[in-house]
Amino acid sequence: MRPCYRLVGCLLITLIVVAPASAQEQPEAASDAARFFPRQGFLLSGYGGAGYRALFTDEGTPNDFSAIFAPIMLFQISDRFLFEGELEFELEEGVTATDLEYAQVDVALTNNLTLVAGKFLLPFNVFSERLHPSWINRLISGPALYGGHGSLAPTDPILPVLADVGVQLRGAYDLGDFRTLTAEIFVTQGPTLAEEGHAEEPAPAGPASKTSAVAGGGAEPGDLAFGGDFADNNEDKMVGGRVGFGIAPYFEINVSGMTGAYDRAGDLRFSALGLHLEGRHKSFTIHGEFMQTWQDRAAEDVHNEGSITPSLPAKTRSQALAATLNEAPSETLVRRGYWVQSGYRWGKWQPLVRWTQFFASDLDGETAVEAGRQLALGLDYWFEPTLVLKVEYLINDEEHSVDNNRLALQLAFGF
Repeated sequence: MRPCYRLVGCLLITLIVVAPASAQEQPEAASDAARFFPRQGFLLSGYGGAGYRALFTDEGTPNDFSAIFAPIMLFQISDRFLFEGELEFELEEGVTATDLEYAQVDVALTNNLTLVAGKFLLPFNVFSERLHPSWINRLISGPALYGGHGSLAPTDPILPVLADVGVQLRGAYDLGDFRTLTAEIFVTQGPTLAEEGHAEEPAPAGPASKTSAVAGGGAEPGDLAFGGDFADNNEDKMVGGRVGFGIAPYFEINVSGMTGAYDRAGDLRFSALGLHLEGRHKSFTIHGEFMQTWQDRAAEDVHNEGSITPSLPAKTRSQALAATLNEAPSETLVRRGYWVQSGYRWGKWQPLVRWTQFFASDLDGETAVEAGRQLALGLDYWFEPTLVLKVEYLINDEEHSVDNNRLALQLAFGF
């Protein structure tokens, strides 16, 4: 037994001698990390969901299941520096689409001003920046004015859910008596012709004949793409901003605007103006947005890509088409629309209704985009503050005929 005692004694002596040395090394490493990253921290957040949709058309009732997973990663280096990014993985119609929703560095310049650089959600109105995640959006679909993210429009959407690459400056000021003033200005790459971009948003679910005035399947010459994985196609940048005033928690109003050239020569411009209103009283909420866009378009006869010799290589044809568009006289396509949504929270239940209206748009004396209306009816049941089951029925009024309605269910969660 004595050899065992000797072995145990040796081990104890080793621990007594070695442990203090190890303890001295660890604080040094920890102090180095604390010196460079004194307030570092990492947070994994995000949202996801699973759903079912059935579309009612004259040709039949196509239906499918869908799933989405969007992790959000935040890394704080210090009190002044924060990195945040969101990846989006969506299963729709048997295809998994991957998208970098945003990736930005936030630098706190003062207590009131923050500089943001990278790819970010544009502060134009508020739906794109604040409301589009599935567990925050009280309805399953986005407002029909926006393409993508499960929307189904009775006519061409006006804008996508907006994100772009650039820089922005954000400010927030306390005016006292629960009143706040917010302001954002930004400079980004801006839109480009959809046929020149390489990463277009999927077209909104709906009839195959539909095309979109934003990036999407079936995009025609002159249609626009925002925030894709393409380089800026001209020397011009898009500039814009938003100013907001609020009385917490009852009322908020925001006015937004942006403008930038989208063709290679920098001659054709796209501009937009937005207005957002929101009101709250106890369990009742109402909010909505108005937007109007101006897009310079070349004359209709040069929009036909077939006028460019088909035998030319695709790249050469694209350059020739762009040159033809730039030389042609231009007209301005004006799009207008609004949406209003209200809901009432009654315990775990929340009924909702949203009304969306598009106004007809003319170009060269002819109707370029038909008018349309949509009524969305929804009912939510909240299992937990971040877990909700949603049912929605969309009624589309297209050219004074009700068609392409949709029933959808979704279980959405935030984490």
